[in-house]
Amino acid sequence: MADSMAVVDRMYECFGKGDMDSLKAEVFSEDIVWVLPGHHPLSGAKNGADEVIAFFGALMGSGVKVDNISFGTIGDDRVVENHTGHGTVNGRDYTFPTCSVYTIADNRIRHVQVYTADQHGVDDYFWQANALKSIPDRLA
Repeated sequence: MADSMAVVDRMYECFGKGDMDSLKAEVFSEDIVWVLPGHHPLSGAKNGADEVIAFFGALMGSGVKVDNISFGTIGDDRVVENHTGHGTVNGRDYTFPTCSVYTIADNRIRHVQVYTADQHGVDDYFWQANALKSIPDRLA
């Protein structure tokens, strides 16, 4: 169990330093899948470290802040993380109670499933924070 927690701790350490190279080389499995539910521009499965890292960049760019983080373990290979996401877009404050389940294999993160208590709010937030291009540019 401690080893699984150490892998997730290492992910947060690398992310906090902006060390995406170490995330890719040391923390993420080559076949990592990170799933964010919803019906918005950032939802769906991200396959492979490059997609997950690009997703992290998009999350940061959308202005989401995270606090109230706590961790626990399930069995020997899973870590559960609870946190609260916050963001403000177009003058509206959003709060997203969230739970992520990390599956660890061979001392690397292989799969992450994210769950949210306010899917409608998450969908609205990410549509507001990631406006589509105008029709001519979108269709080009």
